[in-house]
Amino acid sequence: MQVTEDPTLIHETSDGAGADAALVARVLAGESGAYDELFRRHYARVYNFAVRLTGSRDSAEDIAQSAFIRTYETLSRLRDGRTLTKYLYRVVVNLVRDRAKSARRKPWIGFADLLGKGRASEQSSDEPAEFADPGMDPARIAGDRAFQKALEEQIASLPMDFREAFVLHHVEGLDIRQIAEVVGAPEGTVKSRIGRARKRLAEAVGPWME
Repeated sequence: MQVTEDPTLIHETSDGAGADAALVARVLAGESGAYDELFRRHYARVYNFAVRLTGSRDSAEDIAQSAFIRTYETLSRLRDGRTLTKYLYRVVVNLVRDRAKSARRKPWIGFADLLGKGRASEQSSDEPAEFADPGMDPARIAGDRAFQKALEEQIASLPMDFREAFVLHHVEGLDIRQIAEVVGAPEGTVKSRIGRARKRLAEAVGPWME
């Protein structure tokens, strides 16, 4: 399902939001070089996000470039440049969904990336706790290649909507509200997807914790 790419729905809170807003204003004023600067500021983040959803660097590069092209074409709809970052996430999600659907397969994601690059976000008490199971502490399992391989296979079997929510929360550091806006689902649904994804992973790799 396509997520409506309405950039007005998302409220950016990062420190760079003000700089994004200024650059967007310059682009809309006709300063083409300002978009090159936006590209440089956000390309790595967009590319890495696409890699984690697709597991393919080639596909991720194409998706990232397509995301910036689509964003440039619709930039005039961006009433508040502070929303740019999560609008880019939304565009990537739609592009990845389109490719997964046409290829009739689920994108791959490596758990090794989650262990090495995951960023915890501040959470309220009603949000899923990051790696709440002590047995899933990244510091404990990071060096276990066999475990990582088994877990990668289980993550690859997750439904795409679970994977999106899981990566956005545990890797990109978005909170529940922000993820809901990016993927176009109610907050309760997002919480459920993250919780169910973590439960499936915990059950699947349980024997490795013995």
